[in-house]
Parts: sequence; structure tokens; C-alpha cells
Amino acid sequence: NSVRAVSVGESHPGRGRMWITSDLELVHGEAVSELAEFMKYVDTANGAATRVPPSEWMYPNVDLTVHLFRRPRGAWAGMDTRVAFGATGLGLTSTVLHDLDGPVGAVQQTLTVREL
Repeated sequence: NSVRAVSVGESHPGRGRMWITSDLELVHGEAVSELAEFMKYVDTANGAATRVPPSEWMYPNVDLTVHLFRRPRGAWAGMDTRVAFGATGLGLTSTVLHDLDGPVGAVQQTLTVREL
């Protein structure tokens, strides 16, 4: 795997940008489409931006919804991510997805937020 963080300026908890790619096969020995290759990265969006240290809090996503307005191309997936937590133990990861040509869609992940 190769991950490249992109600076968003000064430190912003819950805000992050990154590019990710991998040589690992989605399904061992099977050829897959460019869309399937791109989608294998989407669940990592929740880790693209941390609001609180993962050594002190856990915030797994309990669902994942993807909306695409065009087919992604290429071997890299870009993520521009914002994470928000509410006061009742719920949160939301919102990410604009990119390929090398620009935005392709968005992913939303509902979070359950718990102190360790």
C-alpha cells in the first residue's frame, strides 16, 4: 500500500486529505474493473482524518454509502475528509472522492463514538 497525506495547512482535528493506492489484488487471481479497484479504498476514508486519538477513543463506521457521478479512472484514490462527532456518541465521516482527473463522488460513514 502507498498512502500520501496532503497538508490542509495548520492542524485541523477531524480534517484530512490523502491519496492511496495498492498493488494488492482485490480478489486473488481475478481480474477486476477499474471501478472495483477504486472502491477497495473507500472504507479507509474514516481513517483519513482523526478528531481524537485512536489510542483513547474508538469510532468505527457502522455503515458506508457511496455516490458517484462518474466512473473513477487510474490506480490512485484521493480523499478529502471531514469528521464530526455529536454529543450522543454518534458521528459522521464525509469524504469527497477523487481520481487523478478530479472529483468523482462522495462517501458518508455513520460512526459510533466511544471512549476506550
